Amino acid sequence: MNRRSVLKGGTALAAMTVAAPAIAQSSKWPAREISLINPNAPGASTDLTARIIAQALEKRLNATVIVKNVVGGAGALGPTTLAQSAPDGHTMGLVAISSHIAVPNMMNVAYEPWKAFDIIGQVAALRYGIGAKADGPIKSIEDLVNQGKQKQLTYSSNNVTNVVAMFQLAKLSGAKLRWVVFPGGVESVTAAIGGHVDAVIQTVTEMRPQIEAGKLRFLASAAEARWPDYPDVKTLRELGYNAVSNGPFGYAFPTGVDPAIKERMDKALADVMKDESVTSQITKLGIQAIYRDGKEYGALLKKIEEELVPILKETGMAKKPA
Repeated sequence: MNRRSVLKGGTALAAMTVAAPAIAQSSKWPAREISLINPNAPGASTDLTARIIAQALEKRLNATVIVKNVVGGAGALGPTTLAQSAPDGHTMGLVAISSHIAVPNMMNVAYEPWKAFDIIGQVAALRYGIGAKADGPIKSIEDLVNQGKQKQLTYSSNNVTNVVAMFQLAKLSGAKLRWVVFPGGVESVTAAIGGHVDAVIQTVTEMRPQIEAGKLRFLASAAEARWPDYPDVKTLRELGYNAVSNGPFGYAFPTGVDPAIKERMDKALADVMKDESVTSQITKLGIQAIYRDGKEYGALLKKIEEELVPILKETGMAKKPA
């Protein structure tokens, strides 16, 4: 055997030695239950969606997938926990505008949003709407704007992601609208129907029960399209205000997961989102079922970042530079 053959054989052996742990790791995955971290409370739109997705993934991965609600830190605890989890493929979690844009730009967090996560894909987009107490003085967006020009009005919501459309509406119309923060979406809607605030901007899941009960008046869709359940209620854009709240969300691993494991999860999630029984369950929640792979979803979040960060700075919500 000549020296070149020895070197060649040695190089191949070294490559096999390096690859062996990864192959062994991926072949044994999943070795135990998979945790799906959700930063919102049980019963929230993202929580209900996560439970649908978890059940569908179980069938494709032959493993238990447990939704874990990690709530707190003004929305930072969930993504922080995900970022600090072992990258062994047994922990995944929700990533959205809050994890990548809003929270990191509003407070100091223990992770770098564009480096800490390996995005698997988007599964849905929340639909937002604006409502007011059914028997209150605000019966339309025109009323909201006109009264807001005469005096300061308040509105409720639980997340900065939700309220982008209201900031845009105030700027475009000249109305004085002040956000009152509540811990959850349900509490936000309850505050509006109780007359504690003048209006609310929230998702379908939290608003629809009170609309159907006749306690909340649905003023406008703050999404890019009308709500399917209420096709006669116009969007803010249709009413002449170029204002919209985007609500995409999906899932990611912490950075560093074996590429073979990541590929298997990518394929499993893509297959889940082709399943009409899954997407129909999500749609029934009032949420838009929409799939983008990790690369496409990351690009969408980058685009939204360009739109949202200036709003955070303009409203004084962005953290001060170090």
